[in-house]
Amino acid sequence: MLSVTPASPSVGAYIEGVDLRDVSTELKAEIVDAWHRFGVLFFRGQHLSPDEQLDAARIFGEPEFFHFAPAISADQPLVHLIENTPRKRGTGASSWHTDATWLAKPPRGSMLQAITLPPLGGDTLFASASWAYRNLSEPVRSMIDGLTATHFGGAALTRAAKGVGIEIPDEPVQHRVVRIHPATGERCLFVNGLFTQHIDGLTVRESAALLPALCDQFSDPEVQCRFTWEPGDIAIWDNRAVQHYATPDYDELRTMHRVVLAGDPVEGPTN
Repeated sequence: MLSVTPASPSVGAYIEGVDLRDVSTELKAEIVDAWHRFGVLFFRGQHLSPDEQLDAARIFGEPEFFHFAPAISADQPLVHLIENTPRKRGTGASSWHTDATWLAKPPRGSMLQAITLPPLGGDTLFASASWAYRNLSEPVRSMIDGLTATHFGGAALTRAAKGVGIEIPDEPVQHRVVRIHPATGERCLFVNGLFTQHIDGLTVRESAALLPALCDQFSDPEVQCRFTWEPGDIAIWDNRAVQHYATPDYDELRTMHRVVLAGDPVEGPTN
C-alpha cells in the first residue's frame, strides 16, 4: 500500500510501499499526484538497473537525451553518469538552481539514483519555488508577475560542455520570472543564481538589486528539505516547482545515475 510521509512542511515526501519495477496504472496516478503536491519524491532502496530506472522515469514524463552529461554507456544514452569528487567542488550543482533554464524548454524533472556514496556527506537539498514566491511581499509579487528574465549557461555550462566535447548554445533565452505550474496552477519563482543573467526591462542597477533578492528566497530553511542518500535510493524532482543544491562536503567518490525528462513551455501569469 502506498504510504506518503512529508519530508518538511514545504517540500518533499518519502514514498513507501512501492517497487518502481512494478507500478500499476492506478498507482502511477497516485504517485504523480504526490509528485505535483510535494515537488520531490524519495524512494528508499530501489536498486534499479539502468533499463528499470528509465522505465520508472516514464511514470513522470518522457525521458530525453541530455547533451551536457555523459551517458553511462553507448547502449543506454538516456541514463547519465553524474560523478563528483572534491576536485569538482564549486561546480553548478553546489549552487541553488533549476536545471538547464538556458534551454527554451527546461527539463520537466530529473530522476537520480545513488550508486556509490561517500560514508558521510553528499546530501541534496531541495527548495519549493511556490513557497519562495508566496514568501515575497504582495507588492513585490505584483511587480514580478509580469516580468521576464534572460537565462544563459555561463561558466557552469561551458565546463559541462567541455567535459563531453560539444559546443554550448550561444543564444540566451528569456523566461517568465514567475512560472505557472501546468498541473497545479501554482505560481513558482523561476529565477536562479546560476543561469539567470538579468531581469529584462530593468536598469543594470535595478536588476542587480532585485535578482539576488529573489534568488535568496530559496536559501530560507522554511522552504527546504534535506535528503541523506543511501545506495539504491531514488529521488525524482519536479524542475518546474523546486530548486536543488548538492552539498560538496565529502572526500570520496560519489556516483549517481540520472534520467532527464523532456520539458514543458514556460508559461507565466495572465493577470
